Amino acid sequence: MPVDNDRDHERVIFCVSDHTGLTAEAYAHGIISQFDKITPIYRSRPFSDNADKVAAVVTEVNRVAESGARPVVFSTFGDRTLQEQLDGSHGFVIGLFNHWMDSLSEVLDAKPSRQVGRSHGIVDTVQYQLRLDAVDFALQTDDGLGTDHYGRADVILVGVSRAGKTPTSLYLAMHYAIRAANFPLSPDDHSESGLPTLLQPFGDRLFGLTIEPRRLHAIRTQRRPDSPYAELEVCRSELAYTERLFRAEGIPVIDTTTRSIEEISTTIIKQAGLERRA
Repeated sequence: MPVDNDRDHERVIFCVSDHTGLTAEAYAHGIISQFDKITPIYRSRPFSDNADKVAAVVTEVNRVAESGARPVVFSTFGDRTLQEQLDGSHGFVIGLFNHWMDSLSEVLDAKPSRQVGRSHGIVDTVQYQLRLDAVDFALQTDDGLGTDHYGRADVILVGVSRAGKTPTSLYLAMHYAIRAANFPLSPDDHSESGLPTLLQPFGDRLFGLTIEPRRLHAIRTQRRPDSPYAELEVCRSELAYTERLFRAEGIPVIDTTTRSIEEISTTIIKQAGLERRA
């Protein structure tokens, strides 16, 4: 039956795994986002690592299928038996590992380990420690703290308050093991000509984040309603100052208004010429 693309409709999307389920969730979000008419209702079922737990998921999937539209199920099972048990449900099941693992095994001329949680476990202790160290660095240097550590930074994110510096720094640390500091450019800096003094030795590591004034106004209003900090004209003034500074100093910049943390981080990695460590 053809899909009715002329009306929006909800669809339950299950993400099932015998470990954290992060891979299934990421894949599901990436695929389902391509269908504009779908309003997804995500249900994550991590650590479904035995027959009883999978049976409970199958019952839930079947219940959804009986009461409405057929649910879509993304799964990442290392155990073939558990995957086959889930395949027996009434959902549309996409097994991300088992449906192509045998063919890939032939191409690579190697057998998969099928161990649970390999992609999100501590497989390489050195790389894992690099990620931990990068997260610790991001926390130590968040929001202008720990400026004495800037010599170890791979990148220093600069911009007005609430432009996305902290979440981007942490994402770079957690997913790429990049040491990212972040420094807020505040109205107090407007009296200085050029970069704040403490940033001047690190000009080659700076990366600017900017944002549309009305979006910044909305974010700040949620944080501090009816405050001068959140006023639209204040937002416009601060952004105008930082953008002039970025241009004058030749600092690469990205507009975070409509970009996800993943997209912002990937863009920074590429434009700053950084190498992923983990």
